[in-house]
Amino acid sequence: MVPGDNGATNDARLANASGARVAVALRDGGRATVAQLAERIGLSRPTVEATLPLLRERGLVGMIDEHTHGGRGAGRPARIFEFVADAGLLVGVDVGIHRIRVVVADLTGRIVAWHQRDIDGTFVGASRLESVKEAVLACFELAGIDIGRLSRLSGMAVAVSGMVGSDGRLTVSHNFPDWEGVDIAGKLSEEFGCPVTIENDMRLAALAEHRMGAARLVDDVAYFFAGHRISMGLIIDGRLRRGRHGAAGEIGGSVFSMHVDESGQLRWESAGTGEEVFRAAGEGDPAAIAEIEAFVRGVATGIATVTMAVDPDVVVVGGGLSRAGEELLRPLRAAVMAEIGVPVRPSIIQSELGAESVVLGALALASGQAMERLYLAPGMPEPEIDVAGAQALAARESVEGARR
Repeated sequence: MVPGDNGATNDARLANASGARVAVALRDGGRATVAQLAERIGLSRPTVEATLPLLRERGLVGMIDEHTHGGRGAGRPARIFEFVADAGLLVGVDVGIHRIRVVVADLTGRIVAWHQRDIDGTFVGASRLESVKEAVLACFELAGIDIGRLSRLSGMAVAVSGMVGSDGRLTVSHNFPDWEGVDIAGKLSEEFGCPVTIENDMRLAALAEHRMGAARLVDDVAYFFAGHRISMGLIIDGRLRRGRHGAAGEIGGSVFSMHVDESGQLRWESAGTGEEVFRAAGEGDPAAIAEIEAFVRGVATGIATVTMAVDPDVVVVGGGLSRAGEELLRPLRAAVMAEIGVPVRPSIIQSELGAESVVLGALALASGQAMERLYLAPGMPEPEIDVAGAQALAARESVEGARR
């Protein structure tokens, strides 16, 4: 084979693909011998044998000796291989106006750390960035993760509010104007020594609901956020839809302009917050009931417009107002149907992930982007993220935070 021949490149790709299949088989299927692996993934024993030393060198696979039935002789140990889950760690971060959430998972998707902290909404620029760094480090410390081994970090994704350009920087943000144009990803990458991605928070909420929440069985999703602001995130053909300028889903100030102020925040008249308005309406307050009816009509027009433009499988409603459940969804469905002039009935459902959707979406993005770096082959299935584990840790953190 002559130098530069594509044959060598193809051989390397085949070897990487085989190694990736072996590693993923151990990750998802548990410990196995060479024979069991060969049967599990349909490769020959020599091919499996050839990949294991390379995977062990990279730290993804370990070997243990155990006595197995039907081994290579009575009482003789067979080589058993296992996936090294903590060979790398994945980090998701949700940077809100008043709170930062951090979640850490190992390479199998098991949640190993969770931390959330309230922050001063007046923090800007470098102060907010420092708060993000401190929250990530605190998350490691609370979980007993050796900070000195941060080289194990395989990737981090950070959710922010605003339009994110193709260069990974905020281009427009009502909440974080001081971060516009700043290389936040680069600064965090320098701090933690791993690739970092910045992404719009609503897109990541949509990704989370698609990967592990209310929309996990469908390909096209419109995620509608109704909380302190109104926004949307889109999943088209199973992929995040960003648009050419990173503006896909940024419709709160246009389609829903009758309900938001200049900063993009929802405005209410009968009470201070949406939750308070819904509570008052539930108690029979006429002003609150009228305001909710007007809100639902206006929101329905926007949802109907987007729904007919995209025609998604489902519309997932998240954000603080989604906690009203059917009190919001029932009139919203009826109002959306009244706006649609064709026999189409969009499925409008409640978020399953609630407040954790954004940070879990960030974790999912970090996981997906780390896959090819970890396994040296494209198209490998991502690990299932332990949603129940994340929610349990989040609940425990909230209780402990209330006690403090």
